[in-house]
Amino acid sequence: MLRIGAGGLLLGMLALSVAFLMSQAGLVVLGAASVYGGVGYLFAIAMSKWDLSPTAALLFAFCTVIAYAAVLGALIVRTNPLAFMMLTLAAGEMISHSVMLEGLRDYTSGADGLVVTFKGAVFGMTAADFANATQFWPIAWSAAWILGFAAFAVRRSRFGAILRAIQENEERMRFSGFGTYLPRLAAFVFVNAIADVCGLLHVLNSGFVSPESLGLSVSTNALVAALVGGVANSTGPIAGGVLFAFAQDQFGAHGFTQLLTGLAVVVFIVLLPRGVIGGLIEGARRRSVLSSKRRRTA
Repeated sequence: MLRIGAGGLLLGMLALSVAFLMSQAGLVVLGAASVYGGVGYLFAIAMSKWDLSPTAALLFAFCTVIAYAAVLGALIVRTNPLAFMMLTLAAGEMISHSVMLEGLRDYTSGADGLVVTFKGAVFGMTAADFANATQFWPIAWSAAWILGFAAFAVRRSRFGAILRAIQENEERMRFSGFGTYLPRLAAFVFVNAIADVCGLLHVLNSGFVSPESLGLSVSTNALVAALVGGVANSTGPIAGGVLFAFAQDQFGAHGFTQLLTGLAVVVFIVLLPRGVIGGLIEGARRRSVLSSKRRRTA
């Protein structure tokens, strides 16, 4: 149960990165898995091939992915939303297939993936500690709260207001003297930093990274989790990730995982277009309005 919950929190954090850019900038990322899995590969390679310590390898992997996100974002954030979505998909697929290249097999082990083991400790925890569901759960829970609060703080900041204004009317913002390029670039780097942390936690917990971690299914699962939970706040995507993980576990037990998942997603999106959390908030607001009207009439 804790293992499934921790996996759901990791998916929820990845969904949070997707949801933030959707709600604040109107941009959909279909290549989140390139960061999620890519940072795991870099972490493993840095230790096994370059003999870096676990902490040094972790920092190297994190910073390298941030640099990658900055370069990629600099090239694509000027494009329209549809082109942006397809370019993130193309970049993700390019990285996903590159780990399968014969010339990189000595580093990536191709389709076999890499077993990630390390000696010593990372932030006071050994590899066995990270693999233990009971000990990893508080780490995943704390990370979800921290990243969720960070996203919430950015939403409520002046920077978040600028992003929403650009989304509503980019031309008006330009005429008002606001730059639209750098805020979008900064938002893209920010969401990739969230996915970066999520990917590192995943590889530390699983002790394994493979091409499946870079696959399109990871990115689409994050997008679905964000839609199920709701993209308008930080709680929704994380809750959506947990719901998605437990639903997949239950559907898998019946042998119809993809069919039942598809049906459930359709039902959720049709009945709760704002997501589970968004629907609950909207329902609470309506009840509050009705209650206040009744008091006035009374």
